[in-house]
Amino acid sequence: MQRRLTKKAREYLNKSDEERIRCCKEDVWIGYNAAVTLFDILEDKFNDPKQLRHEGLLIYGDPHNGKTAILRKFYDRHKATLDKVDENGDTVYEIPILYLEAPNSPNESKLYSYILDQLCVPHKGTEKVLEKARLAEHYLSKLNTKMILIDEIHSALTGNLTKQRAFVNDLKLLSNKLSLTIILAGTREAHSALNISGETSSRFPSIELPRWNNDKKFRSFVATYETCLPLKEASNLVTNTEIMSALYYASEGLIGRTVNLLKKAAVKAIRSGREKIILEDIEYMPTLT
Repeated sequence: MQRRLTKKAREYLNKSDEERIRCCKEDVWIGYNAAVTLFDILEDKFNDPKQLRHEGLLIYGDPHNGKTAILRKFYDRHKATLDKVDENGDTVYEIPILYLEAPNSPNESKLYSYILDQLCVPHKGTEKVLEKARLAEHYLSKLNTKMILIDEIHSALTGNLTKQRAFVNDLKLLSNKLSLTIILAGTREAHSALNISGETSSRFPSIELPRWNNDKKFRSFVATYETCLPLKEASNLVTNTEIMSALYYASEGLIGRTVNLLKKAAVKAIRSGREKIILEDIEYMPTLT
């Protein structure tokens, strides 16, 4: 048995194989160094006082490298609650933060529709952009929204350069009018597109979420993740150089791939009856023969 398991993993040890497999497949949050640093940056921006010009942020990097997980975790920390009470004793409903995926083109109408959808504001998709913008601004202000997280922003920064600039300009105007902070996340293509329009260094300074190196930080992450897996035997992954090398090269240094490989390997370990991960378990898909 592993010497160190999380409370949840330990509680699952005596459950059925299928229950433990479901546990292995669940998402687990691990606060590794880059994620903690990004959280601190986002928290600082979230707590900014109202000002004329809020500086946004672009988080960019390779696909499957943890950007979405970080945004969603931050959103979960600050999402709407019903526990704020004003001086008259009335319950006030606020939506301090929004999370949405960017439209698949630089389409301002879709942008405002997505915002209104997240605010649960009824509207017609065929309404004029100006009317959607007016509605969005009204409810964002009324609900005291402080920050908007827009994921997959590279999807909206494609095609016609003029439309791209108009789309980014709408984001800036929204931020200026309502004194809110806009955080963007996307691939390197998003970074390049914003550089072309001159927005990266001025309005959306960028920070790269890099791939892992095969080093102490990577081993530390894997060791921590192993404690979340309800296996009855210790795999001791970080002490096995072959497994660690296979895991690193199969994941290509991407945290999303690393996690998926570990999930699949843990499931194989349970189904095989071995109860620990071995070298042969580190593969994305089985070979069909």
